[in-house]
Amino acid sequence: MSDHPIQQLVDDHRYILMVVNHLNSLAPGIAGSEPVNASVLRQAVQFMREFADHCHHGKEEDLLFPALVDANVPESGCPIGGLKGEHVKGRKLVGQLEEGINLLGENETQARQTICEAIRGIALLYPDHIWKEDAMVFPMAERLLSDAQVNALKVGFAEVERIHAHHHQHHMQFALSLQTA
Repeated sequence: MSDHPIQQLVDDHRYILMVVNHLNSLAPGIAGSEPVNASVLRQAVQFMREFADHCHHGKEEDLLFPALVDANVPESGCPIGGLKGEHVKGRKLVGQLEEGINLLGENETQARQTICEAIRGIALLYPDHIWKEDAMVFPMAERLLSDAQVNALKVGFAEVERIHAHHHQHHMQFALSLQTA
């Protein structure tokens, strides 16, 4: 794993895409009549909440975006306002996925539909969102941020990682395990 904070975010994205792509691969079976693996879906919800949202989006929203604002990138509008809006949308979709899982015991048809809609939303949102960050925002950050800002990000990211360390490895292992599934 690279020491550069921007590269850390790119590395995080690879794990997030592994989980998103796996969810997407499950959708046809869930839409059909295959048994629903609620355990894997719940782990995916936990991964999206803890790894993608609290840890990864936390690094972006609490540390990277404010550094970009300090470097005169506008806080609202493109790109920061748009990306934050997509983070909010991602949280809603993960909540919807959890709602669907929780419905499985009482209304399977509705549960499957809710789960599939959530997965469809997640599969549409995340690859595009990640592409915008990897292709546009991160290179811009590398150009605009001073060495002092990059060092401050390193320190801040290390602190976020420390706070989330107890489940970080677990979530990375989960994402990797889906590759072999």
